[in-house]
Amino acid sequence: MKLVRLLLFISAILVLQTQLNAQQERISGVVVDMKDTPLQFASIYMEELLTTVSSDENGNFSLVVPKNYNEIHLRITMVGKKTEQLVIKRGQFSRVLRIKMEELSYTLKEITVNPILQNTINSNSSIVFDEEAIERIQAFSLMDILNTIPGKATVAPNIDKPQMLNLRGNQEGNYALNNSLGIAIVVDGVNLSNDANMQTRSLSQFSMGGGALSGAKSYTGGDVPFQGIDLRDIPVETIEKVEIIQGVASAQFSELTDGAILIDRKAAKTPWSFVTNVNGGSTNFSLSKGVELSKKAGALNLAVNYAISNPDPRDKVKQFNRLSTSAMWSKNFTKKLRNTLSLDFNKKIDQVKQDPDDETEQLSYSRDYGLRISNRLNLRTESSFAKNINLTFSYSQGQQHSYKQWKLNQSPKGYSYKDTTGIYEGVLLSGRYIAEEEISGKPVTGSMNLNANAHVYTGDVLHVLSYGFSGNYSNNGGKGIIADPDKPRWINQGGQNARPYSFEYLDPLINYGFFVSDNFSVKVGERKLISNLGMRLDQQNGSWSVQPRLSTVLKWNRNLDFTAAFGVSSKSPTMAHRYPAPTFLDIPLILAYNSDASLYLVYTEKMIADNSHLKPSKSMQAEVGVRYQHPWFSSSLTAYWKNNTDGFSTVKKYKQTTLPEYTYYFDAVQKKMIYDQTGGFVNFYGYGDYRMDNLLNLMTYGLDWMVNVKKIEPIHTSLNFSTSVMVSQERPRGTDIVSLSEGIDIQGEKIWYVLFPPSSYDTKLNVMSKLGTTTHIPRLGFIVMANFDLFWTRRTRSKYGDKIQQSTFYQDLAGNAKPYPADFEKIPVRDLSLSKNNQPFIYGCLNLSVAKELKKRFRIAVTAYNVLNIQPENLIYSPTNVESFTVEKFNAPLSITGGISFKF
Repeated sequence: MKLVRLLLFISAILVLQTQLNAQQERISGVVVDMKDTPLQFASIYMEELLTTVSSDENGNFSLVVPKNYNEIHLRITMVGKKTEQLVIKRGQFSRVLRIKMEELSYTLKEITVNPILQNTINSNSSIVFDEEAIERIQAFSLMDILNTIPGKATVAPNIDKPQMLNLRGNQEGNYALNNSLGIAIVVDGVNLSNDANMQTRSLSQFSMGGGALSGAKSYTGGDVPFQGIDLRDIPVETIEKVEIIQGVASAQFSELTDGAILIDRKAAKTPWSFVTNVNGGSTNFSLSKGVELSKKAGALNLAVNYAISNPDPRDKVKQFNRLSTSAMWSKNFTKKLRNTLSLDFNKKIDQVKQDPDDETEQLSYSRDYGLRISNRLNLRTESSFAKNINLTFSYSQGQQHSYKQWKLNQSPKGYSYKDTTGIYEGVLLSGRYIAEEEISGKPVTGSMNLNANAHVYTGDVLHVLSYGFSGNYSNNGGKGIIADPDKPRWINQGGQNARPYSFEYLDPLINYGFFVSDNFSVKVGERKLISNLGMRLDQQNGSWSVQPRLSTVLKWNRNLDFTAAFGVSSKSPTMAHRYPAPTFLDIPLILAYNSDASLYLVYTEKMIADNSHLKPSKSMQAEVGVRYQHPWFSSSLTAYWKNNTDGFSTVKKYKQTTLPEYTYYFDAVQKKMIYDQTGGFVNFYGYGDYRMDNLLNLMTYGLDWMVNVKKIEPIHTSLNFSTSVMVSQERPRGTDIVSLSEGIDIQGEKIWYVLFPPSSYDTKLNVMSKLGTTTHIPRLGFIVMANFDLFWTRRTRSKYGDKIQQSTFYQDLAGNAKPYPADFEKIPVRDLSLSKNNQPFIYGCLNLSVAKELKKRFRIAVTAYNVLNIQPENLIYSPTNVESFTVEKFNAPLSITGGISFKF
């Protein structure tokens, strides 16, 4: 009977949908340029159905109009053209629309060169940059665009060190690594992944924060394990639109806890475009072209970008090179079927060359080569259960090679090299050689996304249902950590030495998930409520994660909106988290040498890490906001709360090791060291390793306020203002185990390890404002932009105000945590040296940009950062020596970026 009722229900739905389809109307139109030439690949977005269609080779398009809708809203976008927004009344549905699109130019009366806060299908709180706004920034990488959003300082381009993004969270230590890891970078529907990046030294020896190879000569290294994508890898000249989601994303998006960056690249006919920008020792070149192959063959977009940077052109020791090329073929096979095939190649070399005057002969480099191929297929159907079907495949493969050398001049050192547990004779190194560190990886990633949407009515309410599946694959087949026993860089550091560790036989990571969401609007009295209710279910590292998400907008009237959102999201651990190199504890038993013989007797214990227990990191977010739109200005106020839990971090673990005692002597006849056991045993303390776990918890809340004043015609100037207030509270889990230099006696037992609460337990406050003006004179094709960053305060308050933290438990010889006896008076304390660099005063930074367009083809622009060259200073005195101090500087010195762009 249940099966019969189910079949009857499905049949009733099908009949109802057939009747509803008969009631639906269509609108059609043609998109042309100002010369009435049809435009192919223009995007027509209907707000009511959350649907985007593309114009065909003749510029034609058509859309189904939902029943009972008296008006619809269309947004038409096209590469190189001004965006058009239309409201179509029911009486106009039967007309063939003719939409003319103007070419982007500074001579247009209205242009958009600032980011816009928008309600999109992806989020309630998206910040959107269109093509014109992106070009005005004169960016060397995606990071320069993101630095212009509220709460971020506008700084000069700097591609000499990795650029990692943080949104609404702590930007220090492992908290920053987790925040960056939890930001999804999505390019043309493909989620770029860093999960296969294993360019890290032994986690057990260097911890998560110190795993990447540092650069030579105090320069920053170029590797970014345990975190997100290095934004230096993403040039901006081929980008058409950037959408930044800081809050709750729709259920479609997976593998994120702290936001998403959505990037759409240019995919249509475009003129040749050459762009170059110069800032100090950095230069960026870009050349691109979109070719319409024929009316039936579609369009081919080609681009090449090259950047070179040297922070000090006088010595040319440090140098960064980036080459990016892309090819994108787009074709409308029918009016309902569109396909886009993309091929991307990138090459990056971040290098510190050897200085001929450096006696230590230091040099380092990080080389990265990558190839990515992806394909997007979009099919529109007449089925009510799958109006639009999108299928995306992506595969990428790369080669990473990191190297560092340093000439050492030390005393002889004992070195351990075996990879098994036991006592053996190691080797004695001279201490004078060129030490090397080397890591080689071959990351491979793949992804697949399949989603569709359906239109279902309940009464007069239209439900746009979206549903789909996503999966991703990560692997690394590199040689791994290459350790030459004759040239070790670190010897017996923390009781450990480097061993070779291959990535070739590691198991891949496979994550997948499903989502469904319902977008609908209902009447609440005289108000209109628009909601998107969704649910994700993800399988990540063996754990299922349920992620409800809701975004809603209450349209109070034509001018006033109230918004609210809530969502849960998660991010799986990467291969670097899951598969750290084994731990080798090397405990010296005898180290003796003379001119005739040497002996290094050592005990090695091998421990293989099993991090299968790691859970995905999680985030729970809530937002409420109000927005007001006036003919002369607009304003928005958003309050948010975010609770990040189960973040990845490392903690030191110590153990006691009991080993045989040895004695030795030098045999002059045999000219060798002779050793033997004494029969006694020795306890060794202070040896341990770092372990990975879900330890970090961070609560963040704050306010974002934005105001935009539209153009004041008499002075041709518009204004924008924003203020961001953010408070973050660290709540790490677990304990810190500290090894004592001298043991303490507790109830007749010698204790060497004591337990403290986590030292990182701070509350941070940041308040910042941005004030900008844009003066646009269309008749001259001239723009002047001024931006003033005002830093109100940056403060850190520690839970341990007196800088002293008392031990809570001790660890006995069996490894158990025990409380101190009630009468014990010598409980160890810990000086945390919590001298925080709080901002001592209010300060600001003024940036100025000027751009001029000639004949709509040639543009010249100059941007000055910290144009007044104001660099306030603060003296930080040593707490132990009043004559010792350091100088803390605020604001970087004056920096100028000059650039030209030419379209032909």
